[in-house]
Amino acid sequence: MQYYSTSGNSARASLSQAIVHCVAPDGGIYMPASWPSIPRAFFNNIDQLSLPDIAYVVANSLFGEDVDGAVLKQIVSDSINFKIPLVRIATNLFALELFHGPSLSFKDIGTRFLARLYRHLAANSSDKRINVLVATTGNSGGAIANAFHGLDGVEVFILYPRGRLNRMQESQFATLGSNTHPIEVRGSIDDCNRLVDTALLDAELNESLHLTSANSLNLGRVLPQIIYFFEACARLQAAGINPYDTDFTMPCGNLSNVAAAAMARKMGAPLGSITGACSPGMFADVMAGHPIPEQNPSNSYPANMPRIMALYGGDMQNMRREINAKVFSPSQQEDAVRFVYEHCGYIAEPRSASAIATLLQRPAGSKAGVALVNTHPAKFLDRMTSITGRAIELPLQLTRFMASPIIKEKIDPTLPALRKIIIKNN
Repeated sequence: MQYYSTSGNSARASLSQAIVHCVAPDGGIYMPASWPSIPRAFFNNIDQLSLPDIAYVVANSLFGEDVDGAVLKQIVSDSINFKIPLVRIATNLFALELFHGPSLSFKDIGTRFLARLYRHLAANSSDKRINVLVATTGNSGGAIANAFHGLDGVEVFILYPRGRLNRMQESQFATLGSNTHPIEVRGSIDDCNRLVDTALLDAELNESLHLTSANSLNLGRVLPQIIYFFEACARLQAAGINPYDTDFTMPCGNLSNVAAAAMARKMGAPLGSITGACSPGMFADVMAGHPIPEQNPSNSYPANMPRIMALYGGDMQNMRREINAKVFSPSQQEDAVRFVYEHCGYIAEPRSASAIATLLQRPAGSKAGVALVNTHPAKFLDRMTSITGRAIELPLQLTRFMASPIIKEKIDPTLPALRKIIIKNN
């Protein structure tokens, strides 16, 4: 399959080019040049299929032209080897729990798939090695480090700002060792992001090393997220509920879930309405009918917004008919935690609670609803305990991370310092 840039000024790219380079030469991000359509007959018996079976059908539709079927089946098996349960939390209301992977985050699904796809691509390249750079304030670092840990042909460098992460957050990626390299930067998250961006554009460094990123700008991280929307359809159907007659809500940041939901619908998934529960900002403004601003660092342009607009061919009116935004301020997110707990006895972290609250606030007699729950509440332990007054049990994964020693490099926020570490580990 070929991939095009959302900016429209770059040549078509192969899967390897789109995944490894992540961002097109014209500054756009990649999208499939065509969308596979999963036959309607597939949905007749989807409720009888397992998650691995569904995942393989979706992955093969997306990547089958470029990746051998046996290899793709192994990638699916290795990456999605945990449950994605659809939990009934109230009458006609479900939580799709995406936090049962190693780092207790929805990002495990996309990053684990991407990591194994990278490994396959590295094994078939002349360089045989790919270097992944990422900046994090916590959640992404844990998911990416655990996804890439121990994989041959891939080194991952995780930059994070000194003094911004607590012990629990740091332990999820700075205790693993092997091919994961935590780097504490004496600076801010902006310094970390700048270093990553500068390194990715450094011609000298890229001449000898394959440098890439694993954030949601990378299409290879977003496309696997389509899988859990098909899984939700299967489990709804098993419960006797028509997915097309179901409202789907999800937390928003860089809009990878909203993009994946729209992509799933594009491929034939019978999804009902799609609503992103979001903080005030550009996405909410655009969905309310305001003009789209120019993309620049000052206006918090969500990374996957260009993909969503590309899916609709720039038809904003149609996009607004099919996708909604529900705004929650930080204080309203905390209120949502209490509201959900009081009404359902279910504890969700603030952004996921906002998605659930969106469904709970609908008029009586509304259709079925599915809210995506992105992250285990224990990853926000002190905050969740303060809001709910309930002790949150620490999952075994976090206990193990917390018990292990921190291993990290410390650098000033300069490219020579970062370059030295990358070269040393290649």
